[in-house]
Amino acid sequence: MNQYYVVLRTKERDELLDVVDALSLEEAMAIAETRYEEQMEVRDGLFVFKVNGPLTFNEQNRFIRSGGGEMKILIRF
Repeated sequence: MNQYYVVLRTKERDELLDVVDALSLEEAMAIAETRYEEQMEVRDGLFVFKVNGPLTFNEQNRFIRSGGGEMKILIRF
């Protein structure tokens, strides 16, 4: 089982919504969609990626990833 960050990006800022346990990135994305898609506004983004260390944010309140790896993104239109 792996842990994945779920980050919501709005026009104003990014927010860590959850850390989910899943067997794969695809499973983590499915969990995140089920839990959080309804609260997303138009043009919001949902980012899901494996935990590789602490999640930090810059002065514009945007997340900074530590390390590489794959990421899934859902944008609501």
